[in-house]
Amino acid sequence: MSKTFFPGGVHLKDNKEKTRDIPVELLKDPEMVSIPMSQHLGKPAKPIVQVGDKVKIGQLIGEAQGEFSANVHASISGEVVSIATVPHPVLIEDTAVTIQNDHLSEWFQTPSINQKNTLFSRDEILSIIKSNGIVGMGGATFPTHIKLNPKNHPIDLLIINGAECEPYLTCDYRLLLEQTDALFNGIKTILQVLPVKQVLIGIEENKPEAIEHLRKQVEKYEFSAHISIESLKEKYPQGAEKNLIFALSKRTVPVGKLPFDIGVVVQNVATVIAIYEAVYLQKPLIDRVVTVTGFSIRTPKNIRVKIGTPVRELIEYCQGNIEDIGKVIFGGPMMGIAVRSLNTPIMKGTSGVLLMEGNHQAKESFCIRCGKCIENCPSGLMPVKIVEAVKIEEFSQYEKLFVTSCVECGICSYNCPAAIPLLNYIRFAKAEYIKRRSQQ
Repeated sequence: MSKTFFPGGVHLKDNKEKTRDIPVELLKDPEMVSIPMSQHLGKPAKPIVQVGDKVKIGQLIGEAQGEFSANVHASISGEVVSIATVPHPVLIEDTAVTIQNDHLSEWFQTPSINQKNTLFSRDEILSIIKSNGIVGMGGATFPTHIKLNPKNHPIDLLIINGAECEPYLTCDYRLLLEQTDALFNGIKTILQVLPVKQVLIGIEENKPEAIEHLRKQVEKYEFSAHISIESLKEKYPQGAEKNLIFALSKRTVPVGKLPFDIGVVVQNVATVIAIYEAVYLQKPLIDRVVTVTGFSIRTPKNIRVKIGTPVRELIEYCQGNIEDIGKVIFGGPMMGIAVRSLNTPIMKGTSGVLLMEGNHQAKESFCIRCGKCIENCPSGLMPVKIVEAVKIEEFSQYEKLFVTSCVECGICSYNCPAAIPLLNYIRFAKAEYIKRRSQQ
């Protein structure tokens, strides 16, 4: 039986049929990659290579700076030809290490299965995850070694996020079917760090094949008694951490708090597999699976691509019409971000490349007080009030309106009949609030 809903949210057409049944293909390594130093929440990594250096696959090229930063590694072997700003989906521009492919495909440390994983201590596993630059691959890009080390917070529930509620995207769905062993071994590794007694894998009911497949496969593992595969009613944004926690456990994360404050840790499917690859294979986070679909894409696909690959190459590989592109979005249509250049590189948090028809955006009008943005907000916020505070620069209202509780699902903008880009205003308010708090 499917679980009950979380409060708020909307029902959307999932539009996953074009890529749902397409197995993951491997994209040929590009001639050149540009690897940004900001691919995670926190300070940018610091480049530790110079122009002219020869680097190998998996070699550290960007060193984490501060607690919430993450290491960055070379995704191809070759020569560093530039350390300069490149297009970035969030920051507009960011410093990146650009590598010219030498086509030798030499590894800095060749991945090999580590049969002695069970001998690793908790601290050793966290160190391996940290050194390999693993971050949340569902989009938040929070450094994983921090998330798995909630100091002074006892954790009794681990949730694996397989909801993939964003329309069009199917990369996590394919991972559930194609890398099942890696997923369960990743969970096993996490259980060595967080000795919880209950693991819930939440998957929306529009993925029945994945639910049935995992329920059969989990029986092979000695820790299967701890794991339950849960079917979730289809609703957006089910994949937002707080919504998923409520849907699966009925626990509520208080305003201003994080999941570990109520004894829960949530990990995305792709992230769990990356944890397995880091610990078992000594493989840094240098590639990921991306769904490429949408308008003018003749052969939509799920493809494994090296971090730093220009988005143009993914579009061309999937027979997209470069001359007929309206808007290119990294992610899905609701939470994704439109990019300004086809040279924008694929990053650790890029789950999808979605081409939308036309580049027309309806002109913003006056709020008609319909209340739709409030009615459907899964976080119980008042988006229209936040926008009003932004427009009149009432910064003192941001905290009272709980701007940091926004999960940036985009439902408010999606439902607004006045075409007000509410999410853009709220993102600005969140950034301004965090900035001002850090200066106090």
